[in-house]
Amino acid sequence: MIPFLIENISLFEIWPHLLIAISTAFVTALLLLLFQRQITSLMHHRDDGLAVQASHYGNPLRLGGIAVFSGLAAAVLLGGGQGTWVPTLVIVSAGPVFFAGLLEDMGWRVSSTRRLAAAFVSAALAMLTLGFWVTRADLPGLDQALTFAPLAVLLTLILSAGFCHATNLVDGMNGLAAIVVISASVGMWVIARDAEGAGDLAILAAVLAAAMAGFLLLNWPFGVLFLGDAGSYGVGHVLIWIGIGLAANAPEISMPALLLILFWPIADTLHSIFRRLASKSPVFMPDRMHLHQKMRRCIEIMILGGAHRRRSNPLATLALMPLIVMPVIAGVALADNVLTAWATLALFVTLFGLTHVGITRLACRGRPKPKRHIP
Repeated sequence: MIPFLIENISLFEIWPHLLIAISTAFVTALLLLLFQRQITSLMHHRDDGLAVQASHYGNPLRLGGIAVFSGLAAAVLLGGGQGTWVPTLVIVSAGPVFFAGLLEDMGWRVSSTRRLAAAFVSAALAMLTLGFWVTRADLPGLDQALTFAPLAVLLTLILSAGFCHATNLVDGMNGLAAIVVISASVGMWVIARDAEGAGDLAILAAVLAAAMAGFLLLNWPFGVLFLGDAGSYGVGHVLIWIGIGLAANAPEISMPALLLILFWPIADTLHSIFRRLASKSPVFMPDRMHLHQKMRRCIEIMILGGAHRRRSNPLATLALMPLIVMPVIAGVALADNVLTAWATLALFVTLFGLTHVGITRLACRGRPKPKRHIP
């Protein structure tokens, strides 16, 4: 196992990392947009706006992951100070899934199955280099089962790859993926900064939030740049391994608290899986029934009075922000309280499902009824 080099850390101590991360990500994003025509000429043609799950307007450049990882790499390598071994290894281990996603972003049509396989490779690489995996769940019975190393390793691989895919599912609404990742990263930083021996993970969480903030400036409200598969899968890998690192090396932090901080992508994906199973639809078939897509259409029906995707898209992200941030705040507040954190997690799972139902009914009531023809 790579040793954690530092314990407690403050923002004042890592401000060079943060400044480098946000400025590098923002400048790289600007350069991508400045040379968009030349970059597009190297890409295979793709028309993402026609995809069934599309919620954005037009065909924005989806290479924001390059900007985010440029910010991450620059901050870790140039920021100076201690505590860069673990962040470096986590970023490097994201390589397979990042480049598989980049090929898809460039139009080479890497299937979702192959991208998921690349996510498993990145997870395995992270385990081999970092030397840790999920060894507890803070649940009787499952904790005993996880003492069997092969089972713990398998669960870690599934969790890591699955979370990469879950993060990819929220990269379709202006600012949504960025808000989800920034809020979760800030939550991870808050609980990691005071945890014994987790200073490396605190640095990585803070730097990830800063790099995503640099990207967000060009992603919301106008959506001129998106993370793409490279960015969403890669960022998902980094974020989940911050969580796995805390679970493995900071036993004072409860597992349900970590799940609360990472709540939104996990809840969105599991809800989609159960919904499709219940309707006997293919589990991996894309659709427009995610909560953020329902919220966008509800705003169009109830507020805008028609299909105005250019405005409803960024407004949907604003409307969902409280639901995204509240579980993170709860996870931070309940970091050392296992039972209350599990109960709170169950509460947010229920709230997430009820919100789906409520938005659907609200939109149906607001939808204009067809006029009856009187002969």
